[in-house]
Amino acid sequence: MSKVKVYMVNTKGLGMGDSLIDRLESLWNHEDVGLKDWIKEGEIVAIKTHFGSRNQTRHLRPMYIRKVVDLVRKAGGIPWVCEGVGLFWDERHKEETMSNGPGFVFLASRNGINIASMNAPVVMDDGIVGTEVFRVHNEKGKYIKNVALAMGLRIADKTLIVSRFKGHDGAGFGGALKQLGIGCVGNEGKGGAHWGGGENIHVKRPENCTGCGKCIRICPTQALSFDENKKIVHHPDKCIACTMCFAKCHFEIPPKELEEKRIFAVKRRIPNIEQVERMMDNAAGVVKGINSDGEDRLRYINIAIDITSHCDCMSAGGNLLVPDLGILYSNDPIAIDQACVDLVTKAPGIPESPAETGLDFPQGKIDPVPEAMEPDSLKLGLFSLWVDAESRPIIAETQLAAAHAQGIGSREYELIDITPKKEKT
Repeated sequence: MSKVKVYMVNTKGLGMGDSLIDRLESLWNHEDVGLKDWIKEGEIVAIKTHFGSRNQTRHLRPMYIRKVVDLVRKAGGIPWVCEGVGLFWDERHKEETMSNGPGFVFLASRNGINIASMNAPVVMDDGIVGTEVFRVHNEKGKYIKNVALAMGLRIADKTLIVSRFKGHDGAGFGGALKQLGIGCVGNEGKGGAHWGGGENIHVKRPENCTGCGKCIRICPTQALSFDENKKIVHHPDKCIACTMCFAKCHFEIPPKELEEKRIFAVKRRIPNIEQVERMMDNAAGVVKGINSDGEDRLRYINIAIDITSHCDCMSAGGNLLVPDLGILYSNDPIAIDQACVDLVTKAPGIPESPAETGLDFPQGKIDPVPEAMEPDSLKLGLFSLWVDAESRPIIAETQLAAAHAQGIGSREYELIDITPKKEKT
């Protein structure tokens, strides 16, 4: 079997008139890449990216997304800049939040992504609270067999996944696969991956319910009701594990009192390895749902700069793990992520990176790993704050292996550097 081609422009020798934005355009226009021919006149092209989180300073810079928008327009396409709603409900920052559509669009604008800066609509592809979805049956799913594909991506003629490649606090790394498995599904898919779905949610302490009805009002799937005593009842067959009820009911409870005063809980914590496998179940359903008519509707760009150990959902940007590497393109989500993982592994660590300093956050503490500063050493996953210590060294490999088991791509690739050669003067 021939290896999948992954094309790349690197960051070496950038200078006057030769920025990484210029190299992104040269990558796009390269005859072997063929992106300008992939897009047909009048096609809607969903540019799925991450809008960043509140006060995040490492999310993908708007100028890269704008360049992709311009190139889509030049090819004759109609660009939509898309993102999906996050889980939970943010009572503290309702106006700038990932947890509802208007709040996320407003947050995106604060982060430099809006209709004026993009020259394209900036939209939530799964609606106000992540419930506008198209259901896809994935018979190969290990845990999730019915995938909630964001409806906006189903409607679009083509979908271009544009990711900042980086580490990830829960999945080892975030790139094309993570976008497919979490970013391209509605809250049912996100809740299924992180919390195990509605069947894993329950009313743990009904006696704490005051009967205020706030959780019933906010529940997007009518999965809550009162019993004859006006105590809350949960209906798991309707629940999508969006956890909006958790946020509403537990908002004012001090953390030290939460276990005693909570109402809702999960029956079991989903282990980190299982969460990642669930994400890849979603990813397979997304690919199937977008390409369901046999058309080739998906492409992937990984922008491997500002490579930290944190995901775009974290408000802390974090220090860089390795130097900027470049921009990669492929029609295979596994191959492009595998290439990025390999490039990060080969690269030397940067002084003051988590490998040298460790991490000390309220979410947890990770000691320095001096050997991760060396070239050809594992880096991704070792500083994933939400992952248990035993799983950190294998969490990145788990993501790649689980995606491969779903049959959505190949781990065998040929990396082709097409950085324009500079003419000698």
